[in-house]
Amino acid sequence: MTSGIRYAARALLAASVLLFASSCAGEPPLTYVSLGDSLAVGVGASDPRERGYAPLYRDLLEKETGREVTLIGLGVAGETSESFVNGPDPQLLRAREALAENPGAVVTLSLGGNDLRSVQGGTDAEREEALVRYAQNLGYVLRTLEGASDPAPQVSVLALYNPSPGGFTDEWTGRLNGEIRRVAAENGVPVAAADEAFRSNEEEYAQQARYPWDIHPTDAGYEALARAFAEAADAV
Repeated sequence: MTSGIRYAARALLAASVLLFASSCAGEPPLTYVSLGDSLAVGVGASDPRERGYAPLYRDLLEKETGREVTLIGLGVAGETSESFVNGPDPQLLRAREALAENPGAVVTLSLGGNDLRSVQGGTDAEREEALVRYAQNLGYVLRTLEGASDPAPQVSVLALYNPSPGGFTDEWTGRLNGEIRRVAAENGVPVAAADEAFRSNEEEYAQQARYPWDIHPTDAGYEALARAFAEAADAV
């Protein structure tokens, strides 16, 4: 090979590498939409804007994809499945608008804990009714999110942890998670298994071990939730 040919080959290779790098650098950011209740907001974290599961999961997505990830946080503390769908400023409507503007976005959903808490002092029949309403609302939410953009969003839903096992909450948290997994499976949506991640780790992961009135996660608990969402997405 003559020196001129070698030079031309090297120049072509360098141009190809530069073109590839330019195309990667020009790739648009990935959008991640966090939906749900106080867990989606990061309540209980030392710094919800940095230590909640939403910003932590965004960081995991950036590492996994090598892309910039834009986080849109729409969660509302105290949200129930009913207020999510039919509230005065329904989160579901704002989610549809965000997804229409960002087709194919990653979506996480934490919803259901407040449905149970709203009937905590009620009868078993009232709790049964709350589970039925929740399952109906969850199914509607997942179908609505699925149709909100083309390509469809990549949705994961959170199974709830039990912050204080060994008591009243065992049965009903378990039954709520059963409904979450059933409805998610019917809609082809992966489940982030917070219940499994927290099991035997409640003292480290849940604030209730120190503050009996607080059901929210610690910083370590939010890290576990972010990992649970990442594992659910990887399992698809």
